[in-house]
Amino acid sequence: MSSAPPTKAEKPAAPAGAAAARQSVSQGPEAWDEMVTGQGSIRPHWQPLLASLSLLGPSGLVERAERGRQHLEDEGVTYNVYELPNEPGRGSTVEIAPPIPEQRPWRLDPVPVILSKGEWAVIEAGLIQRAQLLDAWLRDIYGPMRSLKEGHYPPSLVYGHRDFLRPARQSDGGTPGRMLQHYSAELVRGPDGVWRVIADRTQAPAGAGYALQNRRVMSRLMGTALRECRARPINAYFEYWQADLQARGQAMRDNPRVVLLTPGPYNEAYFEHIYLARELGATLVEGADLTMRDGRIYLKTLGGLDPVEVILRRLDGEWCDPLELRAESALGVTGLLQAVRENRVAVSNGIGSGIAEQPAMLAFLPNLAEQLLGEPLQMPSIATWWCGQSYALSEVESRFDQMVVRGARDLRFAPITVANLSDAEQAALLARIKARPADFVAQERIVPSVAPGLGESGKLEPTPILLRVQVVADGDSYVVMPGGLARVPFGGDPFSATIQRGGINKDVWVEATDPGPLVIRGNTPRNRLQLRRSSGTLQSRVADDLFWLGRSVERLDDGARLLRGTLSRLIGEIGSARDLVEMSVLARALSRCGIIDQRAAAAPPDTQVFARAVTNACAPSQTLGQTLEAMERLAAVARHRFSADMWRMLNHLLGELRLSRPGAGGDPDAMLEFCDQIIRATAAIAGMLAEHMTRGSGWRFLDFGRRLERGIYIARTVSAAATVLSSNQESAFRIALELNDSSLTYRRRYRASLQAAAVFDLLLLDASNPHSLGFQLQTMAQHLDILPRREQPPRSEDCLSLSQPFADIVERFDRDDLSSAEWQSQVLRLRGSLDATTQGLMDISDQITRTYFSHIQLAHAFGFGS
Repeated sequence: MSSAPPTKAEKPAAPAGAAAARQSVSQGPEAWDEMVTGQGSIRPHWQPLLASLSLLGPSGLVERAERGRQHLEDEGVTYNVYELPNEPGRGSTVEIAPPIPEQRPWRLDPVPVILSKGEWAVIEAGLIQRAQLLDAWLRDIYGPMRSLKEGHYPPSLVYGHRDFLRPARQSDGGTPGRMLQHYSAELVRGPDGVWRVIADRTQAPAGAGYALQNRRVMSRLMGTALRECRARPINAYFEYWQADLQARGQAMRDNPRVVLLTPGPYNEAYFEHIYLARELGATLVEGADLTMRDGRIYLKTLGGLDPVEVILRRLDGEWCDPLELRAESALGVTGLLQAVRENRVAVSNGIGSGIAEQPAMLAFLPNLAEQLLGEPLQMPSIATWWCGQSYALSEVESRFDQMVVRGARDLRFAPITVANLSDAEQAALLARIKARPADFVAQERIVPSVAPGLGESGKLEPTPILLRVQVVADGDSYVVMPGGLARVPFGGDPFSATIQRGGINKDVWVEATDPGPLVIRGNTPRNRLQLRRSSGTLQSRVADDLFWLGRSVERLDDGARLLRGTLSRLIGEIGSARDLVEMSVLARALSRCGIIDQRAAAAPPDTQVFARAVTNACAPSQTLGQTLEAMERLAAVARHRFSADMWRMLNHLLGELRLSRPGAGGDPDAMLEFCDQIIRATAAIAGMLAEHMTRGSGWRFLDFGRRLERGIYIARTVSAAATVLSSNQESAFRIALELNDSSLTYRRRYRASLQAAAVFDLLLLDASNPHSLGFQLQTMAQHLDILPRREQPPRSEDCLSLSQPFADIVERFDRDDLSSAEWQSQVLRLRGSLDATTQGLMDISDQITRTYFSHIQLAHAFGFGS
C-alpha cells in the first residue's frame, strides 16, 4: 500500500503522542510516581493508606500478604497458563486439541493502587467515549460500512482480518443494534503523567471477576485502610451488568434465561467464568449444552429443552457457530448466527466484535472519533504507526531502535522490543516489515508509572503498573468500574502484561466523591414468579460430571480402605495362617478393583513385587492416583454447582491430599497414613455434600454415582472373601466385615459369633446399614423414581431386582441342617450372584449414560424372523 495514492487516513500528521514518545525515548525520563510528587511530597489521596501501613509495620504487611495468599488458595482462584511461543501465540479460545494447561494460583499484592477522584473522572469520561466510538465503528462495519467507503481507514484492516466475520453482517445493509456491551481497556501512564490506552479488549474481556475477588480479599486484609481512603465500591458495576443482560432478554420473555458460554475448563480464565456466572445470575454452559431448534436457542436439560434469551459470550467469535463460521469448532452452537439474525437470542458481546482489538486501529481512532462521534478523542492511545502507510513506515525506520513492533491485525504476534535485538536481528526484522508493511504496526516504547508494592524482601518497593479498566453498557451509555485491576508487567514491559501470562496483581482504589443518592440497579419480572421447590434445570453435561464426581469420591474411599487393610498387615508380622488367608483375599480384591495388577496380586505377600505394587498404588500412573486427579478435575468443572463454603472446603481437602501424596519411595508407613487421610477427606466431602446441597437432580446424580460405585465395591470385596469361604470361614467373614466398615455393627448385634447368614444379611440385604448392598440398591431405586424419564431404563425395579437372589441365599445359609455339599453349592451360587450383580451395576451405569448424558438410545434390529 505504500506505493498507492494517499488515503484520507494518511493525510493527518503523525499520531497524537508521537512527539512525546520521541522525547521520552531519547531523554530516558524517569517513570511517573503514583504516590510521590516531583517535589518529593506524598500525594494527598495516598496519605491515609501510608498511615495504615505504618501502623502495620513491615512484619504486619507480610503477614497480611500471607493471609491473602491463603485465602485465594482456599477459594481456588487460579488462571490456566500455556507455554506461549513467541510468534504466533495462542488466542483466548482453546482449540480442538487443547494443550493441558498449568494451573497457577492468583497472586495479589496487599498494597493497592490509589487514584484521585479528579484523575479518575478524566479516565471515566474518556473510556465511556471510547466504548461508544468502538461500538459505533463495529455497528458501521457490520452494517452500512460508511466509514470504510469514505476511506477513513484502509480496507485491509477489515477484509483481511480473521475476526471480521462476514456472516454476522446485516444482509440488508442496515445498522445492527449495540455490539459492544462489555469492554475493557489496558491503560499505562507515561512519564508525562498522561494515561494512554495500550490495548482495547472487545472480544470477551477478562478481568472483572478477578477485580471483584481482589476487592473482597482486600476488604479482609486492609479493611480499615479501605474505609479511611474512602475508596469507591465496585459491587454496583455487576448490578448494572446484570440489569443490562436482563433488559436485553426481556423483549423476548419476562424473566429471561441468561447463560454464560464458556470454552470450558481449559480456558485461562475459567475461574472467572464460574465467578461471573454466579455473580450475574447466569447459567454456566458450554457449546454442547445448547442447541438451535426452529430459530431459537435452547438449553439441553434433563427435563427437556429450555429456551435461552441471552448469551454472555466468553468464546471467541469465530468459534461460535460451526455451521457458518469455523466448521471444525466443537465449542460453539450450530445455527447460533441464524438465531441472532432473527432476533431470537441476544449475544453479548456481538459476534465479530473481536476485530476492534487489532493494534492497527489505534492509529485511526482519532480520525474516526471526529467522523463517527463528531468530537475529538478524549482518551489517547499509545502512539501507533501502521506500517502500511508510507509516511508511517519512514517514521518507524528513522527511529527503529526506539519502537515496539506488533502484528497489525494478529494479537497472537508477541510484541518485539527492537532495542533488545542485536543489529543483525534488527535488520532482519526491518526487512520483514518492508516486505509486508501492512502486517505490522510500531508503537512508542513507554516507561510505565510506578506505585509501591510489597517486594520479595518484605519491604515496599516501586513496581511498574498497568491498569485494566472495565466498562459495561447502561441504557444508551456506559458505566465504568471505579477502579478494579492493576497488574505488574514482567520486566517493566507493559506490552507483555496479559492475564494469561500471569504475574502479580493489585487492587485499584478510586477516591470517592461526595456521596449521592443510593441507586440499586435491577430488573424485577413483570409477572409473578411461579413457586417451586426444585433447584432449577440441570444440563446433561453437568449431571454427567456430578455422577462421575460421586463415583470418583467413592472409588477413592473404597480403594483407600482396601489399601489400609493390606498395609496394616504388611507392616506387621505375617506369620499365622489366618494372616496369609486374609492377605490373599485382600490381594484378590485389590486386583478385582484394578488397584494392583494380577501379577502383583499373585505374588506372595512377603515379596518385593507385592509390597512395591501396594506402596505405589496412589502414584499418578496408577488407578487410584488417576482417580484422585479425576476427582480434582471434576470438582473444578462442577464448582459452579457448589456454594462458596462448600468449594472452599472441597478445594482445601483436595489440596491437602495432593500435597501429602507419598512419593515413589515405597514407604509402607507413609502410605498407610495417606490412606487414613484419604478416608478422612472423603468422609468429610460426603458429609458436606449431604448437608449443603439441595435435593435436586444434581445432588441425586452425585449420590447415585456414589451408591453405584459402593455397590460394585461391596459385591467385589464380598466375592473375593467368598473365595476362601469353604476353607476358612472366620477369616472370610472377618475381612468382608472389615473392608465394608461393618465390624462394629456386627459385634453390637451378634457379639463375637461369626455366622454366614448374619454376615451376609448385614452386608447384602440390610437396608439400615449404609455399607450394605441392599442400602445402595434401594437408594438408587429411590433416586430413579424421582429423576425425569422414569419410563426409560434404568428403572427402579432394575436396581431392586439385583438384590433378589441374596434373600434366598441368606435364608438357605440360615438353616441348621445344611450339608457340606449344599454349603459348597451355596458358596458357588453366592459368588455367581455377586459377579452378576457387579455386571448388572455396570449395565445400569451404561443405561444412565445413554438416557441422561449422551441421549443415545439402544439399537434395534429390524427384519423378518424365521
